[in-house]
Amino acid sequence: MVVGSNNSLQTFKGRLDDIVSGYQRPGERRIGYGNLRHEYSEYAKEGKNTVNIAVIYETPGGSTTQINISFDGTSGEYIYLDRDLESHITSRDCDEVIAAIEQVVTEIPGKRSAQLINQINAWMEMGKGRHEIFGELNKLLQTEFLGGRITTHELKEGIQHVVKQYAQDSA
Repeated sequence: MVVGSNNSLQTFKGRLDDIVSGYQRPGERRIGYGNLRHEYSEYAKEGKNTVNIAVIYETPGGSTTQINISFDGTSGEYIYLDRDLESHITSRDCDEVIAAIEQVVTEIPGKRSAQLINQINAWMEMGKGRHEIFGELNKLLQTEFLGGRITTHELKEGIQHVVKQYAQDSA
């Protein structure tokens, strides 16, 4: 293991633990950030120690998204995909990696809202009426699956979208 790489990883873990725990309370915030959570998996292969870091969240209806970062204990490097999921980024700077994770986390509510609107539009295209869609939204508000549940704010957004769409269609 590279000198200082263990310190970098411990610093990283502490900061990530703090970030994630900050989005887990109160319950409404936890739902609004898709039941954000994380896991660390450590393994060794051919004398190379690696830690896989997974940051996981869901959007309404239960679609799961995961951010993966690998930490190479031999080189002290963090490896993860860029925002477009096309290129690998390699860095020894845990601040840079934490900033990238925080940027994704701050975008979760917007992604959840967009997913909810897309789901409502799909229901409308299927021919579901306003009453049926409100019933579906109510199910999402009360579902047992925490990450797939919607917040009261998301419910309000969804209802406003349905009302607006039906008003436009009847005009």
